[in-house]
Amino acid sequence: MDPFYQEKLSHINDLIKLSKVDGEESHMELNFINSVAARLGIEKNEVEKIKDEKINITFSPPKKESKVIEQFHRLIILIGIDKLIYKEEVSFCVELGVRMGLNYNAITEVLRKTLRNPAYIMHLDEMEKIFKKYSN
Repeated sequence: MDPFYQEKLSHINDLIKLSKVDGEESHMELNFINSVAARLGIEKNEVEKIKDEKINITFSPPKKESKVIEQFHRLIILIGIDKLIYKEEVSFCVELGVRMGLNYNAITEVLRKTLRNPAYIMHLDEMEKIFKKYSN
């Protein structure tokens, strides 16, 4: 079994929770989550079980900061995918980013820049530079 499988399930769970925060799961959000799950090697039926809360998922962020930033990047993609960003989604990302061990100031800079971008996106390399700027 993949030693990082629990981390992957946890990440999919976080994406699903984020998609539900605004009270509306868009088709684009669900497609993105299914696409991420497929790339991570998680079966569609597992995603459905997580979505329907039929399995208990323990919060398990990656140990490596580069992997945490990758996961945070996917969260940012998800909030902007439907071009409607709600304050609840932003708050969820801030809280989750902090729980994942990311620097609060870097998180807020990433979100501020993402929200200023008319397409509501930020490339991973740009995000990595921001987090690097705030690292010890």
